[in-house]
Amino acid sequence: MTSALNAAVSFVRDRIRLNALLVVLCFAGVLVLESQSAASYPAYVLAIVMLVRLRQWADVFAVPLMWAVAALLAYLVLTGLWSEGSQPGDVLSMLSRAAQVLLFAVAFAECQMRGDLQRWLGRTLAVAGVLAASAGLGLFLMEHSENGRLVGLGQLDNNVVAALIFGVVLILITGEVLRGPDVLWRRFGALGIVVIAAAILLSDSRNGQISAMLGVGTLFIAHRVPDRQRFAVAVLGMGVILLAVLAALIANEAGRTLVLPRGDSFRPAIWLATLGAVVDGGLWFGRGILTDDTLVTAAGEFSHPHNMYLSVLFQGGLVGAALFAALIAAVVRTLLNHYGHRDAKLALGILGLALPAWLLDGHELIDKVGMTWFLFWLPVAISLGLAWMGRLDAKRLLEGSP
Repeated sequence: MTSALNAAVSFVRDRIRLNALLVVLCFAGVLVLESQSAASYPAYVLAIVMLVRLRQWADVFAVPLMWAVAALLAYLVLTGLWSEGSQPGDVLSMLSRAAQVLLFAVAFAECQMRGDLQRWLGRTLAVAGVLAASAGLGLFLMEHSENGRLVGLGQLDNNVVAALIFGVVLILITGEVLRGPDVLWRRFGALGIVVIAAAILLSDSRNGQISAMLGVGTLFIAHRVPDRQRFAVAVLGMGVILLAVLAALIANEAGRTLVLPRGDSFRPAIWLATLGAVVDGGLWFGRGILTDDTLVTAAGEFSHPHNMYLSVLFQGGLVGAALFAALIAAVVRTLLNHYGHRDAKLALGILGLALPAWLLDGHELIDKVGMTWFLFWLPVAISLGLAWMGRLDAKRLLEGSP
């Protein structure tokens, strides 16, 4: 009993180990709990743990990338002050969400720096995702979804969200297989890839399917191409080939039906309406993150722009869009600077999925724990950890430490 108690006390005192457990619980909450608020409870605990131990990680503010993250989050929260119909409580709620995102990124960065992502964290997230996909497949086969699209448990109750999160899981488990681990894991990984691929296919989300292909392709190229210049050329070539194939398919009716079974889903009309709303009021500084972004078109009303980049433009104007673009560029540059690190390759794979997917979906860059955390803030956290670790190594070298 005493040894178990001592082990529990030791675990709690090891802040980074506790943070890793809370990250897993956040991920599991997204996969299992329908309520986003309930899934956020581990994120609240994670934020409290991080704030209590602020002095132990405050040196992260010496990393330029940290300021790029903080600047974007702070500005988007600031736009709440001029949002239409916003209340002080709404702004404080958005500030709380932004703080959770920031603290999650730092916490995960510390886990990455200590090697937990390669040791066990990546595998744990992959296993949890495979189990969730298996449950989704089971429900789909037993209940036969009315619209013929697979969804999942928890927050994966939308086929597009399910496909994109399963895409992240597919990248995680493919990354573990490419590492060449033990035979048992390789067998599980192969089975997991089949399960996840089936779930993405049955989701019937073209965005999720194509984005998952791009993400896995980016990861595979990163593991097979030895240097970052060739990697960039290979990824660009993959994108050009895919665009050419899609253009050829769309050029004829049969191919167009295959690629776009529901037509363009009114995306062009939605995007034009978003741009019109931005130009009418808020081109430079945005209309505010708390402004209702419901759009009215000739085809009807739509709840958001269905494009993360246009959403940031709507909320933060050209200033917000520039900060977002600068952060993406800084993250990609950091990952390419650490191209030889396996975690950098994993993050590039996830971004290879997320950045194209956001051309057709996505609208909340700052949110409670959910899809955006794992499509974007997770690779941001990995890049932050790599930059942070590089700065600490350089500092030790200057000081003459081993």
